Amino acid sequence: MEYGSERADFVFEPGQFSIRGGIVDLFSFGNEWPYRIELFDDEVETIRTFDPITQLSQKNLSSLSIVPNLSTRFREDQKVSLFRILPENTIFWIKDFQFMLDRLQYCFERAEQFAGKLTALDASELREIFRDRAFLYPGEVTDDIANHPQVFLEGKP
Repeated sequence: MEYGSERADFVFEPGQFSIRGGIVDLFSFGNEWPYRIELFDDEVETIRTFDPITQLSQKNLSSLSIVPNLSTRFREDQKVSLFRILPENTIFWIKDFQFMLDRLQYCFERAEQFAGKLTALDASELREIFRDRAFLYPGEVTDDIANHPQVFLEGKP
């Protein structure tokens, strides 16, 4: 499956998911405990974390984040900017455009620094994953923002 996930009867390690009737269990690479999503028809009734050994609930949640396995070899065309997902008529209220650009650049540079500290893969593989696959360049983000209506409060480009 995409991003290194695999279907299992019961989840017990990151990257696994299970579907049993109206219950979806999934173990994100970015969470200590797996998630259990209970459905009622086509609506989410509950979301919670649970202990995979005892099957006991740990914590109720109102939302969840699913983090893919960054060591999988996902393709360049599989990364998508948040701004491409939002409806075209979404209006961006931007207080300081230059600050936003500087912050994007800072986050990108920090991700590259983090990649340099990891030792599981060789440096060239990590650089490719973090720079070219996992993160969008700041310029790509600004191009996506340009496709939406914008209101600038200060610091216009």
